[in-house]
Amino acid sequence: MKARFRSIVTVTLNPTIDRIIEVPAFRVGGHQQGHLRVRKPAGKAINLARALADLGIRSTAIGWVGMNAFDLFHEAMQSAGVKACFLPITGSTRENITIIDPVGHHETHIRDAGPSVDSADVRRLLDLLPTVVEQDSLVVFTGSLPPGLSMEVWSDLIRSCLARGASVAVDIAGEPLRLAVQRDVWLIKPNEMELGELLGGAAPDEPTVIREGRKLNERIPVVLVTMGRRGAYCFADGRALHAQAVVPEDQVRSTVGCGDAVMAGFLAGLMSSDGDVEAALREAVTISAAAALTDEPARFERAAVDRIRPDVQVRHVS
Repeated sequence: MKARFRSIVTVTLNPTIDRIIEVPAFRVGGHQQGHLRVRKPAGKAINLARALADLGIRSTAIGWVGMNAFDLFHEAMQSAGVKACFLPITGSTRENITIIDPVGHHETHIRDAGPSVDSADVRRLLDLLPTVVEQDSLVVFTGSLPPGLSMEVWSDLIRSCLARGASVAVDIAGEPLRLAVQRDVWLIKPNEMELGELLGGAAPDEPTVIREGRKLNERIPVVLVTMGRRGAYCFADGRALHAQAVVPEDQVRSTVGCGDAVMAGFLAGLMSSDGDVEAALREAVTISAAAALTDEPARFERAAVDRIRPDVQVRHVS
């Protein structure tokens, strides 16, 4: 298993400002009292870059950001120790809202579409990629595609990275995931709902996850499938592994960004263990569980990581 990359580049195609609001006993309709927990630059690639930095791994964050929030994102990455090479585009960066109900233990996610990109924006990104992507880089595309980005352009972005000799990891849903699976990507990380969409149906049961994960691993070196509280599966080198961390429900603060924490933990674990997939999966589940104990997306406390890690067991699935 490839464990060392010359550089890691995270690509944010449709960033967001995340607002997480706590509303006890939330219900639809009427007036309710809540309070703001978090408002900060985010999006899956941004969360990933920040979590990697917290794990001691440097990366470069690139992609499009609306002019209204360009300085905000640039400063956020600088303060996190991440090199930023964002491209400003016309339009306002979207704001996603998560409503957390600590009484009913529910989360409600409201997603905005984001600003559109045009051919000039695409050309600038395609011109930027060769300046930051090199042979043996890992390029991670995560999150949704912005309005205006065609499947043809999405394919071109992947192809451009592969042509440079880079590996590509993808954490994306729907048709973009379906297309990526047909390319020579190194890693995909669907959750169970996204895997169901890829298979043309609803979220699969665990036997189906195992069967289909093995099939995908025949052409994709690493397949990570996240299952929420039920942990995560990893299919790599012809093996099927499962890991799970148990966190008391009343300690969970927010699951926003836990999937990004999985990716960060897996990459960090892979690099620190010289390619040990079991160690990487254990770290992925550990970091994700620790992130659920904080308000901020994909952030975690070291003390929580150290407390959770010894109890995470990795099992081989037959």
